[in-house]
Order: sequence, then C-alpha cells, then structure tokens
Amino acid sequence: MDCIESSGLTHAILSSAGIGLWTIELDEGKPPRMYADKALLQIFGFPDEILPEDLYNLWSNNIDLSYYESFAESIDIMTRGEMSELEYAWNHQSRGIIFLKNHGSRNEEYTRGVRLEGCCVDVTEQIEFKMHLRELDRYSNIANTLGDGFDNIYYVNTNDNSFIEFNAQGVVKTLDAGTCKDFFEGFEQAIEGVVYKEDWEAVKDFVDKEKMLSGLEKDRAVSVAFRFFIEGRLVYYRLKATKTPDSDNHIVITLENVDEEETAKAERKAVANRDMAVISGLSDDFGCVVYVDYETLSEAHYRFDPLFDKIVPGWSEIDNFGKRLEVLVNTVVHPSDREAFCAATEPAKVLDMVEQEHMYFVNFRLQVNGEDIYYQIKFVKDENFKNHVIAGFHSVDAETKREMANLEKAELANKAKSAFLFNMSHDIRTPLNAMIGFTDMAVKNIDDKVKALDCLKKSKLSSEHLLSLINDVLDMSRIESGKVELDLNPVDLDDNGEDLVPMLNSLAEKKNVRFEFLRHDIRDRYVYVDFLRLNQVLINVVSNAVKYTPSGGFVTVDISQVPSDREGYGLYQFVVKDSGIGMSKEYLKHLFDEFSRERTSTVSKQQGTGLGLAITKRIVDMMDGTVDVESEVGRGSTFTISIPMRIQEHPENVDQVRFANSERESVSFEGFRVLVVEDNELNLEISRDILENVGILVESAADGSIAVECLKLKGPDYYDCILMDIQMPVMDGFEATRIIRKMFPDKRIPIIALSANAFDEDRRKSFEAGMDGHLAKPIVIAQLQDALKKFLKK
Repeated sequence: MDCIESSGLTHAILSSAGIGLWTIELDEGKPPRMYADKALLQIFGFPDEILPEDLYNLWSNNIDLSYYESFAESIDIMTRGEMSELEYAWNHQSRGIIFLKNHGSRNEEYTRGVRLEGCCVDVTEQIEFKMHLRELDRYSNIANTLGDGFDNIYYVNTNDNSFIEFNAQGVVKTLDAGTCKDFFEGFEQAIEGVVYKEDWEAVKDFVDKEKMLSGLEKDRAVSVAFRFFIEGRLVYYRLKATKTPDSDNHIVITLENVDEEETAKAERKAVANRDMAVISGLSDDFGCVVYVDYETLSEAHYRFDPLFDKIVPGWSEIDNFGKRLEVLVNTVVHPSDREAFCAATEPAKVLDMVEQEHMYFVNFRLQVNGEDIYYQIKFVKDENFKNHVIAGFHSVDAETKREMANLEKAELANKAKSAFLFNMSHDIRTPLNAMIGFTDMAVKNIDDKVKALDCLKKSKLSSEHLLSLINDVLDMSRIESGKVELDLNPVDLDDNGEDLVPMLNSLAEKKNVRFEFLRHDIRDRYVYVDFLRLNQVLINVVSNAVKYTPSGGFVTVDISQVPSDREGYGLYQFVVKDSGIGMSKEYLKHLFDEFSRERTSTVSKQQGTGLGLAITKRIVDMMDGTVDVESEVGRGSTFTISIPMRIQEHPENVDQVRFANSERESVSFEGFRVLVVEDNELNLEISRDILENVGILVESAADGSIAVECLKLKGPDYYDCILMDIQMPVMDGFEATRIIRKMFPDKRIPIIALSANAFDEDRRKSFEAGMDGHLAKPIVIAQLQDALKKFLKK
C-alpha cells in the first residue's frame, strides 16, 4: 500500500480541514514504512508517488530536533496500545517551520508486527496565533513594567501605520489616540491641542512619518523634548522613536514625562549662561580664556577677543593648550623672552606653582609690527578637579609701560633729589657760613662801628637768602601734599601791579638791570584772584630773570588782557622777557621739574633750590592757567603766563585787596602797652627790642595760661594789643585766644599771632581761634610795624 485510499469527498473534507491520515508499520527485520493519504502528502509537500520507506525517513528526519525525544516517547506509547497525541515542529521544504499535531494508536488486528494508525493536523496558524498572543503578553508585561517611566508606549507597524498602545496613563489618557487606526495622523490630531504653541512645530516635524523614518535611518533612536500646557503650567515631555532589533517594519514610540530633568537642565543652562556672563564680564580685559586639562592639554574655550586673532592668526581655532603656546612662541613672543617663556609655561612648572600659590603669572613680550607689547598669562587652579587650570591671556602693556615710566621718573626724581641735596648742602652752607663769618667779624670789629655795621648788613642779607631757600622747600612740599588751596580775593590789577613795581624794580637795581613794567588792553581790571599766589608767580619769574641776566641787561613785564571764550572770565597774559643767559632746548624739557637747575650754583654763581619754577608751574596749574617758555642760549628767555580770572560784576561795592600797604603815614606808638606771649627767651628779647625802640611798653608771659591769668588780673582795657606765639608748653596760643575771647565777649582786644608756622592753613587756624592777624617768624620789622599801625591808633 503506497498511499492510503479515500473517497473524493472524504479527501476534500480532510484537506480543507488541514487533516491527513497516516499508517506506520514497524515489522521486525524490515525498515519502517509510512503510508499517507493525499491530504497528508499535500501538508508535507511531498509528491503522490513516494515509497513508504522514503516517506517515513523524510517525515521523521524533518521533525525538529527539539521534539525527537517527545517523538520517540509518542511512538512507544502507541506501540503499547495506548492513544498518543503529539504537537511538534516540522521542517517544511518550502514553508519553513510548520507545526503539526499527531493523534494515533496501535492497530491490534495487525499480526505481522506493529501497525500504528492515526491522523495529522496542520496547526501552524493556531500555534503562531498562540505565539503571537504570548509575544503580545510578553510585550505587554514589558510595557507595563516600563510604564512607571513612560506615560505611554506605542508599537507601530510602519507598513500600514497600525499600532498597539500600552499602559496609557498621565496626560496620555486625555489624548484618546488609541481609537485611531493610523498612528501618525491620529497622534498628531490628538496631541496638537495640548502641546505648548511655541513647541508645536518641532513636535509636528517629529511625528511626520517620512521625517521620522529618515531620522531613524541615520540613528537607532530620535527624540524631541517639548512642553504640555497642563493645569495652567508648562510640563516638559519627551517623544522618542526607536528601531526594533527583530523587525524592519516596526518601531517603538514612547512618551515620557521629563519635567524634572528638563527643568534641571534649563536651570543648569541658566546658571551656565549666568556663569558665562560673569566670566565674560570679569574677563573683559582678557583676549583669551581657556579651561585646560593638563593631563591631555585639551581645552574648553570660554572667551576669545577677535582682536587677538589679528595678533596671532588662527588663534581661536586652536583647541590644544600645548599647541597654543607653541604657536605663540613661534610667531609673536619676543625672541629674547622665548626661552624663559617656555620654561615658565612647562606643564610641570605650571601645576607646581598653582598647587602652591593657587594663582601663577607669566609675563612676557609680544613683538607685533616692530613694537614690543607686554602680555601676561594668569593661571588659576580649579580646586574641584586635579590638574585642571584656567588660563587667561591679557595685555598688561599700558600698566607695565606706566610703571616703567613711573620707575624712570622716580629714578630721575631720585637723581634730581640727590643733586638737590648736594646743591642744597652747598647753597645752605654758603649763606650760613656768611652769617657765622660776618657775625664773628662784627664781634671782632665791635669798636669799628662802620666795619661792624657792614658785617651785620651782609649777615642779614645772607639770613634773608637762607630763609628764602627754606621757604621754597617748604612751599613745594605743601603744594605736592595738596595742602595749598587758592584764596580768591577781589583785586584791582592796576593797583596791585603798582604795588609790585617797587619790589621788582629794587631786585633789578641791585644788579644794574634795567626793569620796565607795561600794561595795555586791560578792559576788565577788577577780578577775583589769589593775589598772594599771583604775586608769588610774578616775583619767582622776574627774580629768576634778574638772577640770570648780566649787569647792563634788561627785564620787562608786560600785562595784557586777551580774548577769552569762558563766559564771565577774562584771560590775562603776563609776559616776562629778559636778555639773560638763556637755556638750552634740552633743559627746557625739564625746566619745571622739581630740584632742576641747568647749572649748579658752583658753576653759575647763582644760588637756589631749583624749586622756584616748579612752584610757579604748580600754582599756575591750580589757577587753570598755562606757562609757555621760549629761550635760546645767550639770547635770553621769554615766559608767557596766561591765567583766567573771574570778572567782578560790581567792583564799586567791593573793597579791593592790596598787595602792600600803600599808606606811609607816620604813626607814634608812644605809651601803648603790648603783652608779648613767648616761651623762647631769645625771640622774646628780639620782640621786646623792636617794640621798645618805637616807644611801646612791653610786658611778657611765658605761655598761654600765664597770659590768661594776666588778663584776669588786669582786665581787658589794660593791654592795647597782644602778640601771641602759637606753639608753647602748658597752653598754646590758640587755646589761650579762645579763652580770652570767652572771658571778654564785649571787648575786642587785638591779638596778633606771631608764629614760626607760616602757611595759609596756619593763618586760617589763627583767625578761626579768634585772632586778628598773623605774622610769620622770623620777625620782619616793617611787617610788624604795619600790623601795629592797624590796631594801635589813638
């Protein structure tokens, strides 16, 4: 029997049901034989004409190996006469793996051996369906497990856009995307209403099928972060599409709440932006700031000034610190600095220095277009990471050159001061030597009145010169310390000029120098100016001109008013011209430097501190004026001083200050009583002599407290005037004056300060304490008499 016979109807029924009949004969001494009807042969894909032995072999050999043990056991069961059922996988030559189920048992009527009979059912579709269900269950279990991290998971078939939705929760429950048949169309429609409008275009592009699949061709996964507008606030979500490893036409799309992550990221970005703003602000003067990992010398760039690229082409493209330094050395580092630069920036050196000091500076020079530019690298250690350093490159050219200039200026000043001390040593000793020498000569010739008087006059001249030297040094010191302030007074320039003429003319006459004082074009003669300082300027310049003009020469002073563009002010020029020895062009550069003199007094025979013109320049600067000088050796000099002065609006209502008291009327001091408050016996002796010589009755007090007691005892009408020293033991002159003013508020006893403190602030302190005048020591008899004339009039 090659094939089991059945009627056509039976075959049709069995074939349509996927059922075939079989018989297996296992006779002793013969190979196993298998007989099948046409329905079974059709299931197997075998031809009708096939030998039973071959059919058995083909059938049994194609049973999947994993079922062989079960197959053997099923044969054994049926051989024992029991019913057996076996479901197994079978390798079909064209269909691949199919699933079959055998039902059979032993035919007891067969006596030549063992005959097994049964049927075979093709259960492939049922098995695959069950497997698909199991796979769905498995995916569902996985999806449910992942559901804690995802609001939804979509398993999408990209062939027909069908999908399976897993674990919808959170905001997804409101989308109702599960009822759609086409994922891409349905999901876009469902999500559009809740996505924040500013993010919609990005989400719309993402759920576009063509764009999504195009992105997945390049990467295994693509994603987009966006914001849902939920319950009045924005919440960050992420859509992510991923390829499946076991299918070319399926993708998994997840929707995940990433609000915490994205919010943190946004905060980090805001902090980073803030940090970058801080870095940019703090490093504004740095042409380059990089973060260096010194293990690899790799960099993170923080700042690049485009101007730096002009100095070092391609600078901003470099991303390795070692290469950056190499390019710098090979292009613009000054050749003389290259070796030291390389040693100072060697990694081990940098790390060692920042480890010790936290910050490390390397200074060097760039050579750009033939010009030396001073630069610096500032290295700062990052305490959070080992071997990480911030490096900032910036120009220190301006401050370095300024420091160099200051150093040069200081060196010049030191040289000038050294020269000054040398000159001053000579210049001070010269008048001091004359004073001592002529005083000794006067003593020796005391019986020769003419000779003694001549010696004393020369000693007096030397003492006056010594005083002028000391005053210049003290005046310059006060100007430099900022203690000098202008005291603006109402002045008539015509009268004030007239007051100066006798003094200036006297200076010239002593050297047989012709002096001329000119004024012209002065339209506004009434101004406000610090007349003492203005006269100091003119006296300094004129005395200098006289000093360096040989006998027979001339000095002229020409005062004029020139146009001014400053409203309410006049611009006045004082031109001092001489026919003196002149100055070299080289010295003119240093004319107003402190302690500067073109020739020492030993050479020029002219003594001085070298401060007169420096003081003059400082005073003119304080007055917002200018000084211009023209000079030629052997041809003389011309000084043009221009000073703006505020014009008086109603000069007729203002008392104009005069430089000197022009009143020369004779005043008798006979019978006046003056209290001299002085702790120094020598000074007291001088004051007593001057006063008694003009008929004044003199009483004295050794300090302020004794003077106060004298006033208490004798009353406010006893003394006509008090000459008050300032610095005294027990009680100084200021305190004594304040007490006297409180003692007699209705009586104004004239009190004149007689002090070695001769500065403007000392004068102010005297007036603030209640004094009526201030005279500086050493006492000038004419000045003292002028002060007494003011207060001792009957």
